[in-house]
Amino acid sequence: MTSNHEASRSSMASDDEIAAMVTGKDGLRMLLQPQVDLLTGRIVSAEALARWQHARLGIIMPSEFIPVVNRLGLDKILFERVSLRVIDMLLTLRRAGIAVPVAINAPASTLSDERAVDFLLGRILAAELPASLVRVELTEDQPIRELDVLRASLLKLENAGCEVSLDDFGTGHASLKLLSAIPLSEVKIDQYFVTRMRRSAVAFEVLRTAAELANRLGRRVVAEGVENMADIPALRAAGCRYGQGFALGRPMPLDELMMRLRTQRDQGDPLAASAPYASPWLDVYEDVKQEAAAPRRSRHVTTQ
Repeated sequence: MTSNHEASRSSMASDDEIAAMVTGKDGLRMLLQPQVDLLTGRIVSAEALARWQHARLGIIMPSEFIPVVNRLGLDKILFERVSLRVIDMLLTLRRAGIAVPVAINAPASTLSDERAVDFLLGRILAAELPASLVRVELTEDQPIRELDVLRASLLKLENAGCEVSLDDFGTGHASLKLLSAIPLSEVKIDQYFVTRMRRSAVAFEVLRTAAELANRLGRRVVAEGVENMADIPALRAAGCRYGQGFALGRPMPLDELMMRLRTQRDQGDPLAASAPYASPWLDVYEDVKQEAAAPRRSRHVTTQ
């Protein structure tokens, strides 16, 4: 969530500045946030996240500039720029002998445009990358006006080998209708339920039911907004095999992710958590076998 201070800074940026950032001048930064297997602690993929490094206002978050980008009709240009950056990152990872999928976020309006899809697939082909390394993440920030058009575009991506992920499932426009209507490999359950499940039986049951449904449909299930290592056993029990959030890894530059992936590859160790979480991380993953062998206990939560 963006702070009021960040919002007030971003509102001082003009439309012209935002247009200049999108169309190619300096300022667009790309960070990568790891997605982790909650059974093993290993990084299995990453999500590309845009940041605007404003010369005067500092870092501006996408929640602040993306609505303006959409209003100005520059969303497809931004998608192309991000796609090129992600392909460059994947090529850098390949040269290091590392291959993990990276997700690119895009709203329905962008993914419904065949030109945007063709641009991405063309650049993947030109780079001689496996399409399976590029994941497209449908964001929930826009209503879907032409579902059939969107479905056709996503099928084109799927047929080419790209995976499609549904972001923020359970809130906004990420509905049950979408889950049944479009081709999906992955469903990401919104952090609203993940962060509230400890204190709300209702939130936990919604999360568990959503995960069960997605699993039964053959989708990979990801818990978003994992901020507490102690929540991992409950998330696993609820059917969330994968997780993403600050406790598992903050958005980071490519070289930092590469260092962690090299360690994982060369030493065969689980992802090394950042210092504040190191001890809980080790406790969680060292106890996997004991947890599986122990009799299941009832889970007590309170409603709110």
